[in-house]
Amino acid sequence: MSILAAANLAGNYEAWPAIVAGLIGGIAFLLVVYMGLGVGMTRMNFLHMLGSMVAPRSSRSTAYAIGFVVHMMMSAGFGLVHAGLLTEIGVSSVGSAAAWDLLIGAVHGVAVLIVLPMMLSMAHPLVRSGDLDRPGIALVGYGSMTPAGSLMAHVAFGLVTGAIYAAIVL
Repeated sequence: MSILAAANLAGNYEAWPAIVAGLIGGIAFLLVVYMGLGVGMTRMNFLHMLGSMVAPRSSRSTAYAIGFVVHMMMSAGFGLVHAGLLTEIGVSSVGSAAAWDLLIGAVHGVAVLIVLPMMLSMAHPLVRSGDLDRPGIALVGYGSMTPAGSLMAHVAFGLVTGAIYAAIVL
């Protein structure tokens, strides 16, 4: 690799650093989500919601464990996607990677606010049966601040994932 190639991410995609960055970004996402739950900003318990979608009749602890594993797998996958986008953009510093990935995370967060309520309403067995609240438009069924919290969690994912990926690869 030439010195010029090392100066930016263009053409310098690396999968393992992307996965590691995505996993760490996934933890940052969960910190924001559970801070929101802890202060009453939302009633949406993300890991339970995710785990009970896969195993609706499981115990609460099993649903949490499944939700955590599924979330971390998605975080690794999205880390790969975010790293690919940063590579295509050709960012040249940790700061620019963090800024670009913050924007990518915000776009991802808006897409989630559009798609997730429909997906939960149609596919989550406990939402369909009425055992869990319906999500409503942009997840407001879990509290009026849930959309802001979800968006902030996705922004945190992007910020952390982009900065860590660039710090490892540059």
